[in-house]
Amino acid sequence: SLSFLPGARRGPEAILLASRELEPFLLELEVAPEEVGIYAAEPVPWVAGSAEESHALIREAALTHLRAGKFLVALGGDHSITHPLVQAHREALGEFSLLHIDAHADLYPEWQGSVYSHASPFYRLLQEGFPLVQVGLRAMDRESLELARERGVGLFPAHWLHREGLPLREILEALGERVYISFDFDALDPSVMPSVGTPLPGGLTYRQAVDLLEAVFREKEVVGMDFVELSPNEHFHAEMTAAQLVYHAIGLKGLQAGWLVARGL
Repeated sequence: SLSFLPGARRGPEAILLASRELEPFLLELEVAPEEVGIYAAEPVPWVAGSAEESHALIREAALTHLRAGKFLVALGGDHSITHPLVQAHREALGEFSLLHIDAHADLYPEWQGSVYSHASPFYRLLQEGFPLVQVGLRAMDRESLELARERGVGLFPAHWLHREGLPLREILEALGERVYISFDFDALDPSVMPSVGTPLPGGLTYRQAVDLLEAVFREKEVVGMDFVELSPNEHFHAEMTAAQLVYHAIGLKGLQAGWLVARGL
């Protein structure tokens, strides 16, 4: 259901296939995240013609894994999956704040007649009382900006980051102690991540994205993550970049939780 270029449904499989080609040892973190024990769960089926039923299946699948004590790294697909995932995490784990890293605010009450659209999940989550911080924004309509300011959303648009540098301390202060991270790959600049549904110039560098994730994992308890909106394109092979970022994030969680210990070279 992407707005511009199709193909996000193929994103999860492309990331998993690309992950087979990654170096297991992360030089920067000095750990091998695969040692944690990474389980690739069966894909959640999509009910054709019913986003509501599909979201219910996502929520129930997430709850099953969370109640079994698993840490979830969900792969999309479009950004609509975040709403049922966050609902499941709240039911299983209690309250937390949201870190939304994206080129777009996704704060429309509905899009193209659907409240389940990829352009609407954070509007619904705001209505449900979740504290929200948004980083990397390059596109936002006036009504969404007014809503965000009224609701106290922490806004860190990309042009600020490029002018002033990545304000890690301010972002961390805007978040609660427990955080769910939702990362849309179009947060990255198209020079880094061209294979997305709605690419926009002026995005984050890969280094900025990693520095942000590392800061959050260093100082907060991350309760769950999703990575969405990769739209694979055979001419760019951006799934390798996507897989590397996801694998790095798993390594950060492993270190945070004590599942991994940096052993060096």
